Amino acid sequence: MPVPTAVPPGMRRPSCWLLLLASLGAALPVPAGAAEPPPDFPRRKPGLWEIRAVAAQASGLPPTQHCIGERSDNESSQLDRSVGTRGACSLGAFRRAGEAWLAESVCKEGRSSAVSRAIASGDFEQQYRIDTVVTYDPPLGGTRREDREAVVARYLGPCAPSQKPGDMIVPGMGTLNMIDGTFRAEPPPAPPPRKRRAG
Repeated sequence: MPVPTAVPPGMRRPSCWLLLLASLGAALPVPAGAAEPPPDFPRRKPGLWEIRAVAAQASGLPPTQHCIGERSDNESSQLDRSVGTRGACSLGAFRRAGEAWLAESVCKEGRSSAVSRAIASGDFEQQYRIDTVVTYDPPLGGTRREDREAVVARYLGPCAPSQKPGDMIVPGMGTLNMIDGTFRAEPPPAPPPRKRRAG
């Protein structure tokens, strides 16, 4: 699927979030009657998830909500992170690392290479966490050698009837679908009721 390049006005995307963009792909079919093997990538419970950035530089950012479908996590899209080559980035798939999952990626930012290591942990049924370290070689601007980011997620329940897989709901702004790139603005608040004059 094409990764949306447009970001709604006023929506600020942290620099390293380009490593976490979604890209939905088809899952491999399972023969009828065969037991489905355990996935070799982390797979979230379908439904509505709240995702919140917890790194120091992300303080103050509101949490977002993501509607996750049955096939949102697959071989080419894992935890809202595309796998493969996307522009100047080569994004590796998650692989088992003990009880957690590890993914490594490389992006070119100007003359620097940004190497990312993301570690995902949790049960992916009710909660999970992703810790990411991005190192720059040579340092960006001659001084910036590393970025650290972390997100925590919790399951809220089923998606609303008006939501569809890929929807990312940003409070106060609207809904960006990470699959087809469409944006639905949040409706303006209803005006307060007019007071009736006495008499």
